[in-house]
Amino acid sequence: MDYYRNRVKSMFYHAYNGYLEHAYPLDELKPITCSGMDTWGSFSLTLIDALDTLLIMGNETEFKRAVDLVLANVNVDANVNVSVFETNIRVVGGLLSAHMMSGRVKGMKLDPGWPCSGPLLDLAERFAQKLLPAFNTETGMPYGTINLKYGVHRFETPITCTAGVGTYILEFGTLSRLTGNPHYERIALKALQGLWKSRSTIGLVGNHINVKTGAWTATDAGIGAGVDSYFEYLAKGALLFQRPLLMRQFNEYEKAINKYIRKDDWFMWVSMTKGQVSLPVFQSLEAFWPGVLTLVGNVEDARRIMLTYNQVVRQYGFPPEFYHINNLEAVSGREGYPLRPEVVESLMYLYRATDDPSFLHVAAGMVEAIDYGAKTKCGYATVNNVNDGVKEDRMESFFLSETTKYLYLLFDPDNFIHNDGSEARIVHTTNGECAVDAGGYIFNTEAHPIDPAQLYCCGAKRQKDVEMLQKFEDNMDFVNLLDLDDPTLRELEDQLDEVDLNSEAKDLDKDKAEDAKDRAVYFSTNYGYEDIEYEVQKDAKIEPTPPEPQKDERKEVGSAGFGVEAVEAEAVQTQLPPSVTNEHHQRKQTNKEMKKLVNNIARIDRALKHKSAQSTSDKLLKMLDKLKLEYNALLGASKDLERLNIKKTLRQLEKEAKAAKVPLVQAECQGCCRKLDQRSDSIALRKMLNTVYGKHFYPRQGVRFVQGPICVNSDKPSIENQYFNVPPELPIKDEFAQTLDVIETLDFSTFKFNRLALEQFDLLSAPVPGFFSLFTGGPQVLPKTAANATAV
Repeated sequence: MDYYRNRVKSMFYHAYNGYLEHAYPLDELKPITCSGMDTWGSFSLTLIDALDTLLIMGNETEFKRAVDLVLANVNVDANVNVSVFETNIRVVGGLLSAHMMSGRVKGMKLDPGWPCSGPLLDLAERFAQKLLPAFNTETGMPYGTINLKYGVHRFETPITCTAGVGTYILEFGTLSRLTGNPHYERIALKALQGLWKSRSTIGLVGNHINVKTGAWTATDAGIGAGVDSYFEYLAKGALLFQRPLLMRQFNEYEKAINKYIRKDDWFMWVSMTKGQVSLPVFQSLEAFWPGVLTLVGNVEDARRIMLTYNQVVRQYGFPPEFYHINNLEAVSGREGYPLRPEVVESLMYLYRATDDPSFLHVAAGMVEAIDYGAKTKCGYATVNNVNDGVKEDRMESFFLSETTKYLYLLFDPDNFIHNDGSEARIVHTTNGECAVDAGGYIFNTEAHPIDPAQLYCCGAKRQKDVEMLQKFEDNMDFVNLLDLDDPTLRELEDQLDEVDLNSEAKDLDKDKAEDAKDRAVYFSTNYGYEDIEYEVQKDAKIEPTPPEPQKDERKEVGSAGFGVEAVEAEAVQTQLPPSVTNEHHQRKQTNKEMKKLVNNIARIDRALKHKSAQSTSDKLLKMLDKLKLEYNALLGASKDLERLNIKKTLRQLEKEAKAAKVPLVQAECQGCCRKLDQRSDSIALRKMLNTVYGKHFYPRQGVRFVQGPICVNSDKPSIENQYFNVPPELPIKDEFAQTLDVIETLDFSTFKFNRLALEQFDLLSAPVPGFFSLFTGGPQVLPKTAANATAV
């Protein structure tokens, strides 16, 4: 193991140093010509991808130097089109992993709020924010390409591969837990929800989908290119964020895959609607599947599949991109090996689960093959053809991020990544003390490890759990925790008597009686009575209330239930005091006088209005006569003007009508320039402008146009208006709320989980060992205990 561990480390540094010397700050190294090139965004992609590998191999000094380079030189606002998928898994994922692992570096200056804040985390969040406008679609599924500076182009294709839609929950969920902003995780879950709703009636998904309509444009179903990491993120997202619904979806897909796509231990490409085989090939990207099965506990099935893939590896030294299952050879035109990591990834998971040395032998063979067939003077090159060994001048960043990392972890069993939870570090954060680096790391699809302990430390769930536990401790009542419906307790209920009471209970009753006696003596001495039971003193004189005079007459009421109350109410209304009667009479007389006065005022007002109307009519007639004279004068003047200009105006309109028949170009993009419907009587001028804008200006600027008005010369087309850069807005109501909670779902009377919670925990647990494992005594995914430990 030591030999191959050192071999892998040498491979990594040969490629890493070659990149820094010949390609940095560009994205990738060209290992044959020893130069560099930009591929995915011009942000030093290989350096970001390699940060956590440096720490896994123990190089803290170079890690700190590389982090400083990234923070100083990476430009988030570059005017460059990038892949939303690749930027997420490589850049956002790489920065998040480096941020979380930076706490292990001795002497590295950390933010006071680490792991919940820090410069690498801030940079990762800024990149994620740049990607958010791509998710602003009707379905919640993202576009495939975005411009970091301007957003999504208005003519961007809505066709995206399935993996490009469903591979965000790990990075976006990690961002939400570390920053406390749930928006990122909700957006990723919305995209997953869109894919789940779009699956076929037989439970499969296609290869490419229209993110605006949800319609499939490529209906081949498989587990390889274009689909692979969608299934991977369902399983890993369920485990990392404790979301049973995602694991349920993964299990449903696994059933459909085994039923329609799997043939023996190979996986074909089939129709997503009928399950008919369309392409009988094995893709090297499919080799991730045994690793995911191992992660969820299906170790025996993963072992069988991996043994099948090992045949291809032994045949060529490393797997070609496409391998024809029936012909047992690499597919023509797809014979290359671009240093992919999927085979060694599954080997790492299976070896950690089984301790089977055969997986180490396969990995050692790949180390020899890569070193022999892909090494150049300044790095490692893509093998263009596994049959003749011809190389291609490219080294993708995942060689440093994934391939060498998984190989190193295979041959380094004591690496901190393999921590089984027996060790952890206690750190003081703004959220209190937290245990971090306790193991259980989940790798994203670019092999960037995520520490679940740090997510819990910064997440809202931790604070909620702390408050609930504190409340439980403050209000703990063990009597209420007992199950009072227990029949054994009910049988004892009638048998308890004074003899069964302990001495402490009797002493409490005695003390209570003495306290009551002392209180009675105190109140009797000071207030004349033994206890506070009255609002007035006992000896206070109370004047008797005189009886009400009885009514002489009462009317009979038909309702027996309301007779007394009705009679009493009527008596109160009819028997009024004399003072009330006189006041009523005076008010009545006053109202009569006021009514008479109002009538007189109304009569006088009508007379005045009639007189005023007559004078107003006379004035109106005089004004109309004057207006008529002025109108006649205006008509005369207008006729004179018409005689002078009518011929000239008609000639001008005729010329403009002829010129208007010549169309001019108009920019098709809305708002890219100010439209000008300029009138002109020159046909030559319009033809010239049509030629200048239609054949020169707009084509050079890449602006689509149609026949119509032109732009003003001083107005330049705006690039911003060719893009939309608005992130999606999700409703405040959290439809993706976490339903699995250890504390809330535990019944303290029986110390059992409720039925729903038990089902959810089962979804996130590994299955019981199968017959083969029990028969051979092979180790399992479950951690070793004293009960199941085997001799080594």
